[in-house]
Amino acid sequence: MNKSKEGDFRHITPENFVKFAWDMDFRISIADSEVLHPDFIEKTTLLAEQNSIDVHYLDFSKYDTASSALSAQENSEFLTAIENGSKKSLLWFINCESLAPLYIDVTYSLRTILTTRQTNNIQSVFIANKIALLNMFANREAPFYQSHFMLTGYSSSCSKTAI
Repeated sequence: MNKSKEGDFRHITPENFVKFAWDMDFRISIADSEVLHPDFIEKTTLLAEQNSIDVHYLDFSKYDTASSALSAQENSEFLTAIENGSKKSLLWFINCESLAPLYIDVTYSLRTILTTRQTNNIQSVFIANKIALLNMFANREAPFYQSHFMLTGYSSSCSKTAI
C-alpha cells in the first residue's frame, strides 16, 4: 500500500464525510486519486446508504469524452440525481480528468447546477489526478475555481502543465 494513503490526518475519514458533508454544505469535494485511500469510496458509500442517502457513480475513464459519459443511457440515474436534487444524494465523479480542460462546456454547466441550488441535498466528489484537479479547481479561469472542499492533500508529483 502507498504510505501516503495510510493514516494521513489531512484526509477526512468516510465517517466524518458522511456525518458532516451535508451539515457543513460542502456540495463539491475533491480527492487526489494518487493519495485517496483505496477503501474510501467503498466505506463512504456503505455509510451513506446506511443513512438513507442515494449513491451514484460515474467512471469517466470508460468514455471518450466527458459529454459522452454524462449523456450515456446507462448513466441516466446519475444525471437525474444531478438535475433533480430533491433527494439526499452522493455523486462520485471518478477518474474525471476529462472535465479538466477549460474548453469543456459541460463542466461549466455542472458547476452551475451543483453550486446554485437553494438546498444542499447533493454532495459531489470529484476524484482525479493532481494535474486535473488543479486545472479544474485552482485555475482562476476554471469553472470550479475555489468552489470545493478538499478530502485529501495533493500527491507530491506535479507537472508544469498544471494550471
